[in-house]
Amino acid sequence: MLEREFVVAVLLGAVLAVPYLWLVQRHRRPPVPLAAGLVIAALVYAVLAVLNGGPSAILLETAATVGFATLAVAGVRWGTWLLAAGWLAHVAWDLLLHPVSHPGYAPGWYPALCVGFDILVAGHALALAGRWR
Repeated sequence: MLEREFVVAVLLGAVLAVPYLWLVQRHRRPPVPLAAGLVIAALVYAVLAVLNGGPSAILLETAATVGFATLAVAGVRWGTWLLAAGWLAHVAWDLLLHPVSHPGYAPGWYPALCVGFDILVAGHALALAGRWR
């Protein structure tokens, strides 16, 4: 992926985060949809591994989904800052496990799009950390 395509994908991901964050804000307990979104973000890679990867990819993404789900539940229970950490950890997952130069079983544009989405959502979760447990 070229640098320009990467930037466009990141910006598109951030744009796609806006309606999601609007829905998060309208929820009576914003940490709940933030947690659900984190689990869904992890599940997308697990589904891609089932469709396009081998057994080791499926095992890795399943374990990651369990880890992100655990962090999501902990974030709802003990503090929105844990949700922010989870979304930032997902950025690392996007960039380290699915680098743009060789995304593996994910479409080439997906990790960059996910980075833009994840960063905006992590920032929003951090902003909520002072207001929600």
